[in-house]
Amino acid sequence: MPLDHYVSQVHLRNFYSPVTKRLFAYRKSISNAFPPPLRRCCRIEDGSTNAYLKQDRIIEDFLREVEPNINASLTKLRDDKIDQECLFSIAGFAAYVASCAPAAMRIQTEPLRRPWKRTAILLDRQE
Repeated sequence: MPLDHYVSQVHLRNFYSPVTKRLFAYRKSISNAFPPPLRRCCRIEDGSTNAYLKQDRIIEDFLREVEPNINASLTKLRDDKIDQECLFSIAGFAAYVASCAPAAMRIQTEPLRRPWKRTAILLDRQE
């Protein structure tokens, strides 16, 4: 199973400390901050795999279009020089994180679970 980053490493570098040149993370389980290696941040097993798509790793093709332009697009946004490439990159990145990050998947699963559960019960009653 591949370990996929749901936030690109290129983007995470924008959050480096200017003093230490490291990213700082917070481990909720033991309430402490630590400087993790970048390659270990924001990644999960099979994060770019979606069994509901015909090609379950097609998300990676989408990210190849979005991720390389993120930093340049953020610069354009800050400088108020927004163009179509900027909009595509930022919107694509936001959509990906909003739908594929672990918290997003947890949050978005529950509203779908209830109607499906009710439907399954109704279908079971009708055999």
